[in-house]
Parts: sequence; structure tokens; C-alpha cells
Amino acid sequence: MTGETSTITLKRSTKERLESLKGERDWNTFLEELYAQKRRKEGMNSLAKLRELLDDKDLERIEASSKKFRKEFKLR
Repeated sequence: MTGETSTITLKRSTKERLESLKGERDWNTFLEELYAQKRRKEGMNSLAKLRELLDDKDLERIEASSKKFRKEFKLR
């Protein structure tokens, strides 16, 4: 973090609910963790949707292609 700070305005009731979840953590740590959790959940939801659309063969081909790409990828 660069040391720059910012202030956000929200309802007192919202702040009280967030404080109960925050516990002893500082606000920055708490909000970073909250953001990371949301991103993980979105990723899991996207994966679940893909699983609904694709069959096992499709998923195996995608996995193989991804592994091949990671193995062969090189920066020039």
C-alpha cells in the first residue's frame, strides 16, 4: 500500500454490521479480505455455470489445452 487513504460514506447501520464482521482487523485488511472472498465466489459460480454447459469431455480438453499452454508459454 502506498500510504494513500480515502474516506467512504455509508449508513451508520451498515457500518455497524460491517464492524461486527470486521472484529479486531483493521479496515483495510477486512475490506481486502471481503473483496477477495467475493472474487473467489464469483469464480466458483462461473465454474459451476461452465460445468452445466460443458460435458466431461469438453472439460478434459480445456484442462489439457490449459496445461499445454502453461508448459509451452515463454516470454520473448
